[in-house]
Amino acid sequence: MDDYSYRRALQWATALGGPLFERYKAKPPYGVYECAKARFDAAGLLAAQGNVRDASGVRDMAERVWAGVYNPGFQQIRLLLAGLTLAERRAYVDSLPADSDRYRFVYTVNQYMDRLPPAGIAAWDLGQLAFHIRCARLAGHIGENEENAYLLHNAVRVRFSYRSWPDYAVAYMAGKQYGEEDLSEERSELNLEQLRRLLTGKNSPWRELEWDIVLPEPPALPE
Repeated sequence: MDDYSYRRALQWATALGGPLFERYKAKPPYGVYECAKARFDAAGLLAAQGNVRDASGVRDMAERVWAGVYNPGFQQIRLLLAGLTLAERRAYVDSLPADSDRYRFVYTVNQYMDRLPPAGIAAWDLGQLAFHIRCARLAGHIGENEENAYLLHNAVRVRFSYRSWPDYAVAYMAGKQYGEEDLSEERSELNLEQLRRLLTGKNSPWRELEWDIVLPEPPALPE
């Protein structure tokens, strides 16, 4: 793979974290320069993300995310609901206390399960990881080569799981709603508007970088 294609593949892998880069005011293509200019506290965000403070913590974070954070719980409820009719699903959701965590989880799964591929809401876990990998580089926990390895290993998992940017966006939104346990219409509208900008915005990497971009074989992960 030539240098130009390799750089584009890394931009694609980084762009998976687009919603969080946008949240923290980093401009596309979300490179180290653009992120440094946004002046968000990368080290502080990582410390809050499982107390990640060094290279070992970055490795642990990546392995934890790849094993599944929110997606296993989503898939377990999805499997339960899959055995019910639509009427039975609605009745089950309505039978739960509306102020309970269980209701929020089941409600979200019921809303999205028929629109998602088998990978479920893995996009939410993997998209956050793309952002946090860049944070690890900014915080000095890992260098450029290590960052590239993590980004590409994360990217191939996303590519295997979803078919397009819109497909990824729906799964990301479902995962965000599931993970944040916020069912308000206001929050849903904010999430939808952010993803709509990423899908249609003039300078958005999600629009400029084709989904089926060629990804190189990821290098070995740091020990």
